Amino acid sequence: MDRSTLIAIVFLLGVLALKRLAFEIKRKHRPDYYRETYLKSGEWQRKRYVVLRRDNWRCVYCGGRATQVHHKKYAKINIGKEPIEWLVSICENCHDTIHH
Repeated sequence: MDRSTLIAIVFLLGVLALKRLAFEIKRKHRPDYYRETYLKSGEWQRKRYVVLRRDNWRCVYCGGRATQVHHKKYAKINIGKEPIEWLVSICENCHDTIHH
């Protein structure tokens, strides 16, 4: 392998390492953004209302009165861009059971 090829390989490995590091930093900050910003936004409040109304304010698991909306899946890159189908109405007891 000549010197220029070796330099190119080392450069590419460095770029890949930096991209991975940036991804990990963003990944660690995602839960904070989600809790502190997104769940307090008007966008979330509208989406939450649509889901509760769709499910007739009933928990999809026990049929009780739903007061919360649960994510069955999370958008890993575009927080807040999850489709309505990923969200369900749920009561506090069922939500606590799922998360604990």
